[in-house]
Amino acid sequence: MSTGGSERLEPTDDPADAEIVEEKDGEAASLLDSPEFTAWKSSYLHERLPSLFLDGTLKIIEANDTFCKTYACEPRMSGVYFTQFYAPYFNEKRSADLFRSVRSAGKGFMWLGRVEKIAMDKLLNVSKVWIIPMRQSPGDLPHAYSAVCLDLTDEHRQLLQSTFTSLLYAARQKDNDTGNHVERVNRYSRALAQDLVGRPEAPMVDTEFVETIGLVAALHDVGKIGTPDDILNKAGKLEAWEWTVMKQHTTNGAYILSTYPHPMAQEIALRHHERWDGSGYPYGLSEELIPISARIVAIADVYDALRMRRAYKEALTHEQVLGQMSGESGTHFDPFLVTRFMAIAEAFRAIFSELADPA
Repeated sequence: MSTGGSERLEPTDDPADAEIVEEKDGEAASLLDSPEFTAWKSSYLHERLPSLFLDGTLKIIEANDTFCKTYACEPRMSGVYFTQFYAPYFNEKRSADLFRSVRSAGKGFMWLGRVEKIAMDKLLNVSKVWIIPMRQSPGDLPHAYSAVCLDLTDEHRQLLQSTFTSLLYAARQKDNDTGNHVERVNRYSRALAQDLVGRPEAPMVDTEFVETIGLVAALHDVGKIGTPDDILNKAGKLEAWEWTVMKQHTTNGAYILSTYPHPMAQEIALRHHERWDGSGYPYGLSEELIPISARIVAIADVYDALRMRRAYKEALTHEQVLGQMSGESGTHFDPFLVTRFMAIAEAFRAIFSELADPA
């Protein structure tokens, strides 16, 4: 990325730049003996707030004790830039905004922003970060910075929880036939996701994924807020035009959740009725084009729907449901997820029993 001068602000793989990179590495090493580094150590090395000492290109020179404990990293990360450490959160635009600020006298050579990264506990850590210059001379570009992180994780999770609670309350008031259905879907989804952690077939499922789906799966049918009551609660079979209206709860849900703080909620609402063979709705996506979060919730939702007694159907037993869903592996459901569902099916049975609807 060019800044109008010869100084490089981001890492390079170009052999022609070898001399520049070597020179910068030498400058970084010399900073360890500088007054700026001494000042940073005295202020931040044992401070309870995570902090970094950065060179003029925002390469990490040293991390303090708290930062290392938060992210399970070493104090010195040779050649690692601030934006690399927080990848993939820093896309091209965010990186450009960051470097523009720290190179701008009009902004005080400072940057205040938000970053996200999975921490040592395998959960998402959300922080507000101040990057400030260290002992700059007037008119000169800083050659060292400190970055101080304020943990916003609890506030972020509280925002998710409060928004979730409000939306779920509205959905429950609208659809009187759900009972404990939404909470069971949450629990099923969490159990299935937990089983996937560490499996090579589902590399994207980690502890943070499990925590998130265990919260937002309950919002899968929030779009029914926009479905007319006479269609939503109809005892008999829906007419063709009524079924068209009913299916709109997926796109309605995606719209309602478009500003929800976590994108998984929207993708589940929109995609949980897509089918592995492409015969689902609203867009007829197939196989891995369907997000794995929605594929998980599809299994959880259908299992619970089949177990429930409704005005237009009798409840099936656990064994009957397993037989039916096994037969839809590769058509309705992801075959691998069906295999894992079958392996932990007793957990589904236990959840249904624990959260059974009143007779």
